[in-house]
Amino acid sequence: MPAVLCIYVYNGKLSDVVEAMNSAHLFMVAVCCHIVSADVDRRRVTNPTYYNVGGVLSSNESVAFFKDTISNLNFKDKYVPRGVTYHDYSILMDPNPIKTAMNVCKDLIGHRVYAVVVSHPLTGDLSPAAVSYTSGFYHIPVIGISSRDSAFSDKNIHVSFLRTVPPYSHQADVWVDVLRHFNYMKVIVIHSSDTDGRAILGRFQTTSQSIDEDVDRKVMVEQVIEFEPGLESFIDKLMDMKTAQARVFLMYASTTDADIIFRDASYLNMTTTGYVWIVTEQALDPANAPEGLLGLRLVNATNEHAHIQDSIYVLASAIRDMNTSEEIYAPPSDCDNSGSIWTTGRLLFDYIRKQKLENGATGHVAFDDHGDRVHAEYDMVNVRAQGEHVAVGKYFYSKETQKMRLELKEHEIIWMGRSSSKPEGFMIPTHLKVLTIEEKPFVYVRRVDDESECNSAEEILCPHYNASEEADQLYCCKGFCMDLLKELAKAINFTYSLALSPDGQFGNYIIRNFSQPGAKKEWTGLIGELVYERADMIVAPLTINPERAEFIDFSKPFKYQGITILEKKPSRSSTLVSFLQPFSNTLWILVMVSVHVVALVLYLLDRFSPFGRFKLANIDGTEEDALNLSSAIWFAWGVLLNSGIGEGTPRSFSARVLGMVWAGFAMIIVASYTANLAAFLVLERPKTKLTGINDARLRNTMENLTCATVKGSAVDMYFRRQVELSNMYRTMEANNYDNAEQAIQDVKNGKLMAFIWDSSRLEFEAAQDCELVTAGELFGRSGYGVGLQKGSPWSDLVTLAILDFHESGIMEGLDNKWILRNNMLNCEENEKTPNTLGLKNMAGVFILVLAGIIGGIVLIVIEVVYKRHQIRKQKKMEIARHAADRWRGAVEKRKSLRASILPSQRRAKSNGVKETGSISLAVDRGVRRRDEPRVPRYMPAYTPDVSHLVV
Repeated sequence: MPAVLCIYVYNGKLSDVVEAMNSAHLFMVAVCCHIVSADVDRRRVTNPTYYNVGGVLSSNESVAFFKDTISNLNFKDKYVPRGVTYHDYSILMDPNPIKTAMNVCKDLIGHRVYAVVVSHPLTGDLSPAAVSYTSGFYHIPVIGISSRDSAFSDKNIHVSFLRTVPPYSHQADVWVDVLRHFNYMKVIVIHSSDTDGRAILGRFQTTSQSIDEDVDRKVMVEQVIEFEPGLESFIDKLMDMKTAQARVFLMYASTTDADIIFRDASYLNMTTTGYVWIVTEQALDPANAPEGLLGLRLVNATNEHAHIQDSIYVLASAIRDMNTSEEIYAPPSDCDNSGSIWTTGRLLFDYIRKQKLENGATGHVAFDDHGDRVHAEYDMVNVRAQGEHVAVGKYFYSKETQKMRLELKEHEIIWMGRSSSKPEGFMIPTHLKVLTIEEKPFVYVRRVDDESECNSAEEILCPHYNASEEADQLYCCKGFCMDLLKELAKAINFTYSLALSPDGQFGNYIIRNFSQPGAKKEWTGLIGELVYERADMIVAPLTINPERAEFIDFSKPFKYQGITILEKKPSRSSTLVSFLQPFSNTLWILVMVSVHVVALVLYLLDRFSPFGRFKLANIDGTEEDALNLSSAIWFAWGVLLNSGIGEGTPRSFSARVLGMVWAGFAMIIVASYTANLAAFLVLERPKTKLTGINDARLRNTMENLTCATVKGSAVDMYFRRQVELSNMYRTMEANNYDNAEQAIQDVKNGKLMAFIWDSSRLEFEAAQDCELVTAGELFGRSGYGVGLQKGSPWSDLVTLAILDFHESGIMEGLDNKWILRNNMLNCEENEKTPNTLGLKNMAGVFILVLAGIIGGIVLIVIEVVYKRHQIRKQKKMEIARHAADRWRGAVEKRKSLRASILPSQRRAKSNGVKETGSISLAVDRGVRRRDEPRVPRYMPAYTPDVSHLVV
């Protein structure tokens, strides 16, 4: 509670607080108030009550006004608190900067001034700089009231310099507003090569390209003409300017240089009707300033008293604000003590820079970060006959919008050539540099050896643009865009020279020299040639999109289109086993197994059936054999393949029931196979594999589906712009092509599954090749337009001509001639024609027959070889059997012979007949006669014939 009471006491409300408090707290309140009042006394002791302000002025009148202003300031409670007093110390400006610096040290710093107000000398330019250097060394704030050089904005040199007048370079802000008011979007800037000239150029370029303004209203600088001060002739520079399109000249020059420039411009008739000259203050003063010249004049530029008053009030406001929150130390007292730094001076500079005077003597007073005056007011001056300067507008600070505002009286302006109507501000060139790019069917390119080979009725000569390696190569161009270019040239009356894109690309916005710190984004390809004004027009299938429209102008679309997907039509693979496709592998296996199982069951049923064993007598008396396993298999296959069965049919009732069921099964299988075969080989194929851009296979990066577009194209920009397609774009970015031709060829070859590109081109390709097809609906709809330079005078003329072409049917004729060409009808007829079976579809069947033939030949060879082997074996068996029979017969004969000889021998022996005995012995021992054949002793396979032997 005591702390709260102290706050109220400090604010001067002690009586109210004491009455509201109980008597028990009065002592604490008194102590608290004593502490606070003591603290206030210490602060009042710390911060000075006397402030000395110095002045370095140009005249005694200004010195007297300075003294009076300081004296009057002490009576203004708004700026000076009670107890604070301001004193003045002033000196006259010396043309010698050294003397000026010495006088500042002696007469101003010696009296401990807190700030210095400095004017501009009547002669010489260096004295204000001397004051700034001297005071700035001790961080004493210096407020300039007439110095407008841009060098004072450099805080590395003039560390504590502020000014109530703007630098010359701030006139660039007025230039920009004037140009936008008159809708002059292309200008030529002329400036001297000194600090102020370069500063005004830099500020103009920055302000004219400000991102806060409408991008369609940016002012383009066509040329920058820089000259050294002290001109003798400007004719060469003016001749270069005369060939440019812009007829609006912005000039910063001194009075003497402006005199030379106006003299030479008048000699070249560049100050006549159609030209616009807008100059700065110094260039208004030459005696030969042409009638119709527009210039700026700073309001109160020479009113030194008004600037003195504003500078003193700004300083007092800063000290007042600083006195309530900062500790203020006394400034240095001489220039000999250079070791100490006056920290209060730095703070005071910041406080002055933050001050604003709403109703100053020179208008709304405020400062920027450099301490330069902002919101300064200008008059727009029009030079009339005999050098009369007439104000035709003003540039002032609006309290309502809190911005600078331009008001012009256009009807009072006299333009160059004494014209009362506003000039166009540019000269429309009649010969244009036109660029194009190869893109069927809009532009066909054909290489030739001589330009006479181009067909003048359809083709236009189109060499590569600025490509040294292609300098000896000529090309002829024809197509939709070439005919459009011819129609435009006739309709709006211009001539042209045509060239192909230097790098074969439409253009991409990329960063060059990315590794370097000063890398900037720039356009390549066709767009780059327009942006950097190396070409005037692009007549090609150039898609209109926001990225390009920010830097170039587009006509109204000459053809509307979108983005689509090109793919190759899916075709069924005609393999050698394509005739097996109607059934799955599992079904084929089951059919094969069923054939043999049924055959086996038929054989078993017929074999074990009691009615299957009977032999049926035929008419010729022969008997029919029972059904064996081979005949059963033949029967099963015959029924399945619908072939005639002549023999080997089952005879039992049970087997024949199974045979009928098998025949029904075979009928169903064959009918199903026939129907599916027709569906697979004859019926219409599906047209596309993809459904469009929303197809899940395109969005799913895990799918093995390659898609691509052209690098840096409008389609590429579209995908980068669409957040929902970011995943898809990251996948396809690595596959992107340099041109559309290569991508389309890869689609035809099957290397690329989907190519995303402009619908006009892809529909044309699909019409040319019926194997290609576009998938899904169009997306990213846009149009093709003619590209022109930003602010080109041809933009409106080209747009009106294209609209007229649409109405008159010229565009429809170009469509029929180059894009449709009855190609789509041919593809539609092909789609309606039923597919026919070819050799590639049925090659497997023929190969199956060939395999059967080869198999039959191989089997018959095997059969023949086997049969011969059997015959040889049978012959050997017959020989062996025959030999055995003969041997057996011989043995039997011998046995019988011996049986008949033995009784005869016995009788002869008993009768004593010797010869008979010897003969018997010889026979018995097997002695043969000479004429008797020799019989081997051992002969297992052959028995000799002994029937011829005689006893």
